Amino acid sequence: MTTLPDLDRYLAIDCEMVGCKSGQALAKVGIVNHEGSVKLESFVYVNPGNVTDYRTSSSGIKAGDLEGAPIFEDITAKVKDLLKGKIVVGHTLFNDLNAIGHRHPYEDFRDTALYYPLRKKLGVNREGDYPSLKRLSKVILGVDIQQNGDAGHDPIEDARATMSIFLSVREEYESSLAKDEDVVSGIPA
Repeated sequence: MTTLPDLDRYLAIDCEMVGCKSGQALAKVGIVNHEGSVKLESFVYVNPGNVTDYRTSSSGIKAGDLEGAPIFEDITAKVKDLLKGKIVVGHTLFNDLNAIGHRHPYEDFRDTALYYPLRKKLGVNREGDYPSLKRLSKVILGVDIQQNGDAGHDPIEDARATMSIFLSVREEYESSLAKDEDVVSGIPA
């Protein structure tokens, strides 16, 4: 039997980005613990002159939301400090960690979009395709999320859903890691 990490080691993160002249920029971040309690929620300042698309229908971010927000370096320092020594849970977590410029130890990385049994349950088998968090939440938890219409995604709601999905498969996920299985493919490494 696998000894499971203490629940206090888990944090879930979700980030929202806006389109910019040079690609995209972090505009909002949310982090919750295993109980869904908010550890951090913040907009991130992006110079309005660089924003080409607020992506409001998906990000929920509107012009003016980022005015007066903490700068990227301040928020990412807080995020990295919170994540230090933690097991980070996310959905397409690699995108969120990339957005904050953080390389987290792989052994402390849990991604519900990559975990093969969840992908299989939703019929997502092609590499590079990921099940949507909205659909995973509906199928795995029986919970509808992202129902805000044009208000877009709420990173706290998404982080809570991701954490709940992960906790529903936590024992199997952690056991597969202990057995040195590739959790993306489900095949022993």
